[in-house]
Amino acid sequence: MAPDPDQAELQRRLAIRTTELAAAHRRIEELLAKANELKENKRKLKIVREERDALRASAEYRFGRKIITPFRKLARALSGKPPERHTPRPWEGPDAYHRWFLDHRASPDEIAAMRTAAQQMPAPVLISIVMPTYNTPLAMLDEAVDSLRAQAYPHWELVIADDASDDPRVAVRLRELAADEPRIRLHFLERNQGIALASNAGIQLATGEFVGLLDHDDWLEPDALFEVARLIQATPDVDILYTDEDKIDGAGRYQQPFFKPDWSPDALLSNNYICHFAVLRRSLLDDLGGFRTGFDYAQDYDLFLRATERARRIVHVPRVLYHWRTSSHSTSGGSRQKPEMIESGARTLTEAIARRGIQGEVRMVEGARYRVRRAIATPLKIAIIIPTRDRVELLQRCIASIVTRTDYPNYEVVIVDNDSQDPATREYYKTLPHRVVPYPGPFNYSAINNYAVRHTDAPWILFLNNDTEVISEEWLSAMAEHIQRPEVGAVGAKLLFPDNTIQHAGVVLVEKGSAAHAYIHAPAHTMENGGRLQLVCNYSAVTAACMLTRREVFDQVGGFDEMELPITLNDVDYCLKLRKAGYLIVYTPFAQLYHHESASRGRGKTDPAEGQVLRRRWPAELARDPFGNPGLGWDAGRYQPKTSETSRHRR
Repeated sequence: MAPDPDQAELQRRLAIRTTELAAAHRRIEELLAKANELKENKRKLKIVREERDALRASAEYRFGRKIITPFRKLARALSGKPPERHTPRPWEGPDAYHRWFLDHRASPDEIAAMRTAAQQMPAPVLISIVMPTYNTPLAMLDEAVDSLRAQAYPHWELVIADDASDDPRVAVRLRELAADEPRIRLHFLERNQGIALASNAGIQLATGEFVGLLDHDDWLEPDALFEVARLIQATPDVDILYTDEDKIDGAGRYQQPFFKPDWSPDALLSNNYICHFAVLRRSLLDDLGGFRTGFDYAQDYDLFLRATERARRIVHVPRVLYHWRTSSHSTSGGSRQKPEMIESGARTLTEAIARRGIQGEVRMVEGARYRVRRAIATPLKIAIIIPTRDRVELLQRCIASIVTRTDYPNYEVVIVDNDSQDPATREYYKTLPHRVVPYPGPFNYSAINNYAVRHTDAPWILFLNNDTEVISEEWLSAMAEHIQRPEVGAVGAKLLFPDNTIQHAGVVLVEKGSAAHAYIHAPAHTMENGGRLQLVCNYSAVTAACMLTRREVFDQVGGFDEMELPITLNDVDYCLKLRKAGYLIVYTPFAQLYHHESASRGRGKTDPAEGQVLRRRWPAELARDPFGNPGLGWDAGRYQPKTSETSRHRR
């Protein structure tokens, strides 16, 4: 007997709700644990504040302040620095991004110049915009269409495929729009078939060489198609283009910007970061057969996963050109709004990794995002190299955390002692089952680590600072699952300050020819900028405070530079050498450690001379980090949208 479709649907929905309930229970347990931790921290904070207040009230403290303060002011005046004052970060407040965007969007004069430039383009490409509609609120529909009419680039057509809307006003309004604009083409489906088939119907009617995807309640910036067309002309072999995006709330405020990286294969396996605004070559869409059914709510993710497997070139347009409305008609309102979207995304990602021959499983993580947990084919031996000199309490904490919180089965610890003098350090060494390799002479981070690599036969090498402390037991496994990939050269971890803010979540190359830790001091679980800190993704570099690499690639690029980069930036230089050799650099947030930064060596600040070396060697990379974004910069002590006038994308 044929299965009852209603019963099958009921079972499917029950499975979804069961998964949600289990996730809710886990979240409740996590929150209860955090609440208990917060209660204890508040108790400790109260004690510390009482001790501080008692100290400040003491006669000794007041007397000391009277003596020290004039000397501090005098020293600052002699240094030529301006008086100390609190400068608020420009990226604070609920409307900060809204103001930023209004200031940085293309001006009317710039749009006018684009119109002129578009008219002068040789052989301009026709871009077909496909927009499926279904019971769209008329005001939102008008705004979406108006955003196309306002485009500086005139060579477009809009193909609207209505998926049998119940509201008769939609069809009436669509016909009115088409009568008023000859570049609009309509198709009315006879019955509701879902967004995938409705979109395919629109693609079949499209006549352009490229097809852009626009949701019925969102809209484009006036320069969107011009920027896309300009890059199509500049890169004739491009098959996929995508832009930055943001969201807009019911009050019309721009918010939650997503300043995306250039093509990042690991990021796409973590979530649909391409999303909006995406433009694909029509021939590629035809080869793929367009959208597939059965993946509603994640049909675009499925399309991008398949398309990027075949695309010759993928180009990122680093400008916020798409506004995604946060409404009941959009998935942008939040992942909890449509659990079917999460399930569909997991299914399409599971198919993608099977298609690519990746052994592993897809796990759902917070924020409608995913983790492809790769199976480790062979857990090869990892040599954990830890340079140290005295400060035995740091090393003890580091070693103890490795021994008690590491689930990876095959590793050795190699301690490289750089002239320790403290008898307590030497006594501690005697208690250890691990190798201690002496390295006498001046401190040279590059030379010490190169030396240690030569004194181990492990095929995989982990460089680790002695002022780190393991948090998650899977830290080494989470890194090993990526270093086994032949296309990966180095893997970095998520490092936290003791106050649970970010110390390292990837290294960005910033203006003025330097490198910095992205999102430093941001909360550990922040979801800013598309939740990038919580996803496996690619960077140009990661810190060697905790970096896993393979011996073969280490030898291939010559290891760390002992001569010109003995103290700092050697890890950035190493990663850039790997990138030049064609390898990916991977950051994983699932390897978590505390980093009591530079407690023993002071490696936190860049040496000016070594900065000059980096600028001399890697001028192009420092000028344009493919895994950063031109709209972001090092501003007010944070990696955030640039606030200076020079950050506008002038042409």
